Formats: sequence, structure tokens, C-alpha cells
Amino acid sequence: MSDFEPPLREYTRPPMTRGVDPQRMNWLWQLILQSTDLDTADVRAGLLAMGVAATEKRLHSWQVSDRDDDYFPLSIAELERNLRAVVVLKKQRAEKAEAAAAPAPAAAEAAPAEASVDAPGEGGAEG
Repeated sequence: MSDFEPPLREYTRPPMTRGVDPQRMNWLWQLILQSTDLDTADVRAGLLAMGVAATEKRLHSWQVSDRDDDYFPLSIAELERNLRAVVVLKKQRAEKAEAAAAPAPAAAEAAPAEASVDAPGEGGAEG
């Protein structure tokens, strides 16, 4: 007997309950922020690293209701760019962390050689 249990019924897509305007995707952005550990500071850092002038005010404008005075519509292209910027930022941070954790090859090879060589008159059996 296998550990796999077939679903009770086939997968079906949920119905579209709203019209989707690709120029007004703030609701999806808000849902992404609420359902993940995504930090808007990371989004801004990623965007700035890509050369996108993202201000705190702009990031805030994507998170408020469309009835709010600070609201600014977020397009699907901007939403994708934001997420891709965070992916690149996280990858760069991971690479930096790996590089910092790994010893430098030249330093690792030089350290044992230096430790085994005594300068004349220093250390050693003479005393």
C-alpha cells in the first residue's frame, strides 16, 4: 500500500470573483505581503539596487486602500519587478553569507606553513 492518498475529488480552479485590472494590482501585493515574511525594506533595497528610485512613500502607496489619499496604483509589471528585485537581493545576501563563512583559500594554506616555521632565535628547542 502506498503513502499517497488520492484526493477525494479532482482539482478545480476557483471562480474569478472579481475583474482583474492589470494596472491596479495593489490588492495582490497586499495579499503577498500579508501571507509571506516579505519585508518592504527588502523590497525597497532590492529596487534601489536595480536602480529603481523607490521611496518609502511609493511603497506605502501600494499598501493602502484605493480610497486612501496616499493610494497609487501598482501595475502587474511593477509587482513582478518588485518580487524579482527581492529574489535577486536574497540571492546576493546568501552568496555573501556563504563567502563570509568559507575560509579564504590563500589564507587557509598560508596559516599552517607559517605556524611550523620558527624564525632563528625564536621559540623552538633552543632556549
